[in-house]
Amino acid sequence: MHMEQQYFFWKLAYDLVSRHNFEIVHLHLQHGEVWLEKSSQGKTHIIRLLQKEFNWSNQVKADIDHINRQMEKNRRYFSGRKKEMHVIYIAQYPPVDDFTSPSTKLDFNFNIVFLSDDNKENGLDDLTRRLGLDEPLTINYKLPDAPMEYESTIEYMKQQLITYKEKQKQRMKDVFEYGKPQLTYILLMLNIIVFYFLESVGSTTSISTLIEYGAKYNPGIVKGEWWRLVSSMFLHIGVLHIAMNMLALFYLGSAVEQIYGSWRFFITYFLAGILGSGASFYFNDAVAAGASGAIFGLFGALLYFAWRYPSLFFRTMGWNLIILVGINIAFGIMVPQVDNSGHMGGLIGGFIAAQLVDLPKMSHRVYQGSALLLYATLLFSLLFSGIRSEQQVTAGEIQYLQELNEEERYEQVVSMTEEKEDIEGEWEEEWLFQRSFAYLRTGEEEQAFEDLVRAVEIDPGFAEAHYNLSLLYERRGDESNARFHKERAEELNPELQSEAPEEPASSQLNE
Repeated sequence: MHMEQQYFFWKLAYDLVSRHNFEIVHLHLQHGEVWLEKSSQGKTHIIRLLQKEFNWSNQVKADIDHINRQMEKNRRYFSGRKKEMHVIYIAQYPPVDDFTSPSTKLDFNFNIVFLSDDNKENGLDDLTRRLGLDEPLTINYKLPDAPMEYESTIEYMKQQLITYKEKQKQRMKDVFEYGKPQLTYILLMLNIIVFYFLESVGSTTSISTLIEYGAKYNPGIVKGEWWRLVSSMFLHIGVLHIAMNMLALFYLGSAVEQIYGSWRFFITYFLAGILGSGASFYFNDAVAAGASGAIFGLFGALLYFAWRYPSLFFRTMGWNLIILVGINIAFGIMVPQVDNSGHMGGLIGGFIAAQLVDLPKMSHRVYQGSALLLYATLLFSLLFSGIRSEQQVTAGEIQYLQELNEEERYEQVVSMTEEKEDIEGEWEEEWLFQRSFAYLRTGEEEQAFEDLVRAVEIDPGFAEAHYNLSLLYERRGDESNARFHKERAEELNPELQSEAPEEPASSQLNE
């Protein structure tokens, strides 16, 4: 009878792998133990087959407790949120005493099946139903008169399972070694070269330098400078910014390019970066730069990989990647300067772009067409909705004007601001103040006076505007108004008392 149980055990394992596409997680030939896994319809089925006789139910309970500890220890090894564990015992007889569920609390949904001689047929039907198989498990477990033939059949099935296991390993290796990270290294060099170039001509922390060399600047995009959606991906603000992004690009880029191949990586990277820039254009009116959107797109590509290869994903990068994405999102929420809209746009763009190009040796025309339509719709919606009236002032423009004044490029400030008339929006008083400062420096005091009067009407608490207005009143000989505005300025901002006489105050934008 031992030969019959052994044949049934290996035939069932072989049938689940070869006919029902279960993957081999663990194969122990000597102990007669096989672990299998398959994800289907949002649920992961884990099977543990064991050929062993249990005389008493407490022996079974001890074995179940051992499995539960193993499952808890290797929880992240298995894919999917919903996991169902099927423990299948193959033996000639069930335990002598009645078996009841273990008293200890189990961390997984356990389905315990005894495929003893008198329960094989019913047990297989029940297992077929629980596993949701399209075809029933039907195994002829009766031995004929030629046991030697079945010994050779058992050995054949063992060897076949070993072959399946080796093929799984090779498929895993092929998936992760499809391409070589050549473009990743090229992108790293390009970003570093651009960074050093900007440092040589100005400063990577200078708003004016960033804007002039292609940062995401909403007024420029509104005027038709669409190339900023791409060029901003190669600019970085300071050493820490580029160091963090290049480190992320090195690790994530290498992984994605090895999985997807170079041309798929290229398309995914740039489509993600462009959608990230589009999201930043719509949601964030400040000047922005960096490869973060494209890098978050690489996260999105790996999450798409998880969707197509759930078991392989959770056995390799798995929850570590998901936790890393969560940490980056949380960091972005906690740090105000981080362009979260660009990050989220890149993440979504990377996932959609990955579906558009799909993984090597995978192609689904309907999904790819849907991904193309979805991407185009999202990008068009962001750009079309993000276009504002040219008369509406943005925070990015104020940052730019402030820095131009600091660099004593007053004529450029006057030229830029005079292009817009009847300005409006939450930054109107700052706009007027920056223009008035440039007017003061170029000797156009009458225009400066008009802008400052309007600025304090809009915001009576604008200390610097009151201070500069007091200087102009003093020059006009209006001592009463000069005294009023100076006292008001010092009341609002005591530090203005230290300003040099006759020297206009400059405003610092609250970021």
